Amino acid sequence: MDLNQASSISMIERYKRGAFPADGLILPFTMILLIIGIFNYNRLGQPYIWISTDFGIIILLWMLISRDKREDRRLYYWLHFLWPIIAIGFLYSQCTAWDNLIFPHTFDPLLKKWDHALWGFSLNKVMAPTINRLWVDELMHAFYFSYYLMLFLPVSWLFWHRQSQAFEIVFSLSLMIYSHLLFFMIFPGDGPISDRSDLFGRGVVFIPLMNFIYRLSDQGGGGAFPSTHVSSVVLIFLYFSKYFPKMRLPFGIGCLGIIIATVYCSYHYSIDAIAGVLTGTIFYFIGQYVYAHRFNPATHSFFAMQQSA
Repeated sequence: MDLNQASSISMIERYKRGAFPADGLILPFTMILLIIGIFNYNRLGQPYIWISTDFGIIILLWMLISRDKREDRRLYYWLHFLWPIIAIGFLYSQCTAWDNLIFPHTFDPLLKKWDHALWGFSLNKVMAPTINRLWVDELMHAFYFSYYLMLFLPVSWLFWHRQSQAFEIVFSLSLMIYSHLLFFMIFPGDGPISDRSDLFGRGVVFIPLMNFIYRLSDQGGGGAFPSTHVSSVVLIFLYFSKYFPKMRLPFGIGCLGIIIATVYCSYHYSIDAIAGVLTGTIFYFIGQYVYAHRFNPATHSFFAMQQSA
């Protein structure tokens, strides 16, 4: 074996040691989007921005992986752990911006048909006008906003307390959401977001906050079916119910509130929320299975760090 080959193997092993489980998901997924962007450059919206973003996600990931010293209180170590979730914000906007790659139109007429088949009417248009109270509108938007906290705070709490389940949850969550993002490009749907201007006023705190977030991320629709809000909180709820049963009640209340809010706030049809419950449950089991068979806790760097602490 020559020196160049030995050096190459050494570098590969170094990156393997420095990688977290979810890195094996975000890297190939971002590369897939990068390839799609390059080969469909003239057909996609803002390809130069998203291609640059994909390169940035990949480069930063490799930089974080290369810092293989397990100093768990360092900022880059936390950034590395949370990077698959942080990157979702960019990748979600990219996939919904490119959701006309295969079909020029969304499947909203079909989703509305399914919704009417369930209730006989559009549930989102009935819920908000029936109640018609500002404080209820604000509460529902507060629940919807709490989704972003649910993505970060529970796993961060586990990570801070050196609980190994943190890696498993981030892995399963990433596997599910990245699968959703690919599906959004195959089955585009905007949801009833266009109804919001007729159902809600300017609000006080959480209504304008959510409007600001959607303007900032340029989410005028897309990625409606299934609801990632619902699927994510269902998956997190199931994990915490398994590992921390004492937290089942508060997480259950938050999960139920978010499920209701997705429809009440007219971000999703009820069929989107139902599909989100199903995919969140399914990927909870898929994530556990893949994680258990792919990663060996005895050799995982995080567990080694725990034992040496």
